[in-house]
Amino acid sequence: MGGDESASAVEPHLPCGRLPDGAWLFAPFGEVLVTNSGRSVVCHACGDALAAVSAGHLRRHGLSLAGYRERFGLNRKTSLVAPALAQVRREEGARRWADNVSVREGLAVGQAMARSGELHDLGVAAQPAGSRRSQGRVAASSAGASGSLRSHRRQRSESARLRWTEAAAHLGFESLEAYLDDRRGQDASAHRVRKELGCGGSAAARLLRGAAPPGPGA
Repeated sequence: MGGDESASAVEPHLPCGRLPDGAWLFAPFGEVLVTNSGRSVVCHACGDALAAVSAGHLRRHGLSLAGYRERFGLNRKTSLVAPALAQVRREEGARRWADNVSVREGLAVGQAMARSGELHDLGVAAQPAGSRRSQGRVAASSAGASGSLRSHRRQRSESARLRWTEAAAHLGFESLEAYLDDRRGQDASAHRVRKELGCGGSAAARLLRGAAPPGPGA
């Protein structure tokens, strides 16, 4: 992400170049232009200085977040949030995790579901009928698995849910579900979610689709 030193050469609302199709470019191609002492980033399409280039703003330009990044040469994982706002979100997430009873109670519910095997059962139910993964899960389901295997499964599910919830909290979200709603609104890739939550690629894809993840390590 470019720093304020870039702003001395490029000012908001003043084009600095053109795209191959002739459209004006208001921030350097392939870079995020940070201004206002880290409190704003400049929209490549119009030059507005914003706390974040949001999906709502980009709809005015007929773009999605993924389309914006592609059009202006940005990496798919590039943050479109100003550093100051990102820091506020991190601090707020840490505060909520420490102070918000609802977050901790929600985590306790998830842990109880993991211990009871309910999370595993939800994962089995979410698999397409007849799929190899589904058949494998049914074969090793609660009815057929040994007690030690069921216990190990519950521990892994609980541990994974805890890690994902903590990761979401540190990113500034009061729950894992709030994080996922935000990322769906940004058209985030499963790769980004995998990196941010520290989960497997298959689990990230299923979380984005709103389905129970196949397992903590998938």
